[in-house]
Amino acid sequence: MGLNFFSVDYSISFSLIIILGISLCIIGSLSSQDNPPFVSFYKQLILLVISGIVFLFFSNIDWRIYNNRTILVLYFISLFLLLAVLLVGQKTRGATAWFRIGPFSFQPLEIMKIVLILLLAKYLASRHLEIWQFFHLFATFLYTFLPVSLLVAQPDLGGATILVLIWFAMILVSGIRAKQILFLLISGGLIICLAWLFLLQPYQRNRIISFLKPETDPLGAGYNREQALIAIGSGGFWGKGLGWGTQTHLRFLPLSKTDFIFAATAEELGLAGSLLLLISYMILFSRIFSWSSILSNNFAKLFAFGLGVKLVTETAINIGMNLGIFPIVGIALPFMSLGGSHLLADFWGLGILYSMIKYRV
Repeated sequence: MGLNFFSVDYSISFSLIIILGISLCIIGSLSSQDNPPFVSFYKQLILLVISGIVFLFFSNIDWRIYNNRTILVLYFISLFLLLAVLLVGQKTRGATAWFRIGPFSFQPLEIMKIVLILLLAKYLASRHLEIWQFFHLFATFLYTFLPVSLLVAQPDLGGATILVLIWFAMILVSGIRAKQILFLLISGGLIICLAWLFLLQPYQRNRIISFLKPETDPLGAGYNREQALIAIGSGGFWGKGLGWGTQTHLRFLPLSKTDFIFAATAEELGLAGSLLLLISYMILFSRIFSWSSILSNNFAKLFAFGLGVKLVTETAINIGMNLGIFPIVGIALPFMSLGGSHLLADFWGLGILYSMIKYRV
């Protein structure tokens, strides 16, 4: 018997329906000026249907198929795709991170995020009593460093940051010792300093400088941030209404369907709509983390935790970008932003989680 979307966890299901509903309303509103009209909305609907099929497929497959060999194969395929996109990928907004397939684009990073969570969960679960040993800590770092280095070459520092945060959070709960945590924090600080000096592109430094001192370049590097804040502030409590957002429909706010969809939501649906969205996210995340403590298998527990960390981190960074709290690094808002790569990957991750709940031991 197939798994019903509502049969495993009503809270996850209904919170996700609210998020997706708000997403379709905002994308539909912003797509009225497409050429042809509403092409982005129809494309998102198609991607949502495909993502739903992906979810149903993987939620009804026993999660124990993800053994060491299967996960390693997925990992090296994902690495190959990250390497291939550097050679033949499409360059967009300064990063060579997408494959172009007809009217659609595919970003292999999104698949790598789920694969890395699977790999780290499997490795840490099988060695949880000895993970404090340097060799095992280094092995998890190496698994993470390889895709991160390819992302830095694109350059996609936002994606690289997400992978590093997933790795750090997962090893943090796996039993490493305090001195190892201190060593990692010191090493991370040194890496950040070296990255600033030798790895960051000029436009990436400008984004960070404009974040720290937004008054230095309000019409250049700080423009997106300022327009997002104007859009959020102009929405008031109830918003201007769908189709009536001036910052978005007059195209003052760039990337309003992707990176700055939260600002577009705040302008058109106001504080009320934004709070509904945030509450839905909080319910979704709390239930995912609850399952990470309920599931008895260590691999399943760690996967649920890693998936929760991924979604929370992406949501916090994206909304932080919109609010001017974080630098702009080009991270989609989960289940909200226009695009298929993150939608497919997130529904794949949820499908695996639902399978772990259904076939839990």
